[in-house]
Amino acid sequence: MARRSASFLAAALLATCGLLTGCGSGDAQLDAVRADPTPELDSLYQRPVEIDNKLTLMADENWRMFWQDLGRATYVDRPSRLTPETVPQP
Repeated sequence: MARRSASFLAAALLATCGLLTGCGSGDAQLDAVRADPTPELDSLYQRPVEIDNKLTLMADENWRMFWQDLGRATYVDRPSRLTPETVPQP
């Protein structure tokens, strides 16, 4: 009788331990994908390289617009109108 109770108790203990462990996947790759499904994206649709390209293009365009605005402000963006000949306007 004591032997039967001990084996029943051992089986119940093993079943309880099995239920407490749950259904873990144990798959590191799956866990990594679930943690970050889009690891290559930094924004909603751009990778870091595309963000860097956009920032470089923006800085380049801003500097070119600055020099164009400076030319307009100092009136060197068009030829002088004091020449005796007519100068074609662009």
